[in-house]
Amino acid sequence: MRNQGLSPDNVIKVNIWATEEIDWSYMDAEWEKLFGKLYPSMTIVYVTALGLPELKIEIEIWAAKN
Repeated sequence: MRNQGLSPDNVIKVNIWATEEIDWSYMDAEWEKLFGKLYPSMTIVYVTALGLPELKIEIEIWAAKN
């Protein structure tokens, strides 16, 4: 994002697809480091598989310049 002149403040939506249970304690701690207390909108979906068998999680970030 940085090379596009964007920061976490520009993130408006995050989509997460995971094949295994997410460690929410870890995820929440990392999320707070990145976004502080004001998180962007987020969708989480558990799926049986992703595009490559070695992938366990896919994170898609939508951001917009002000």
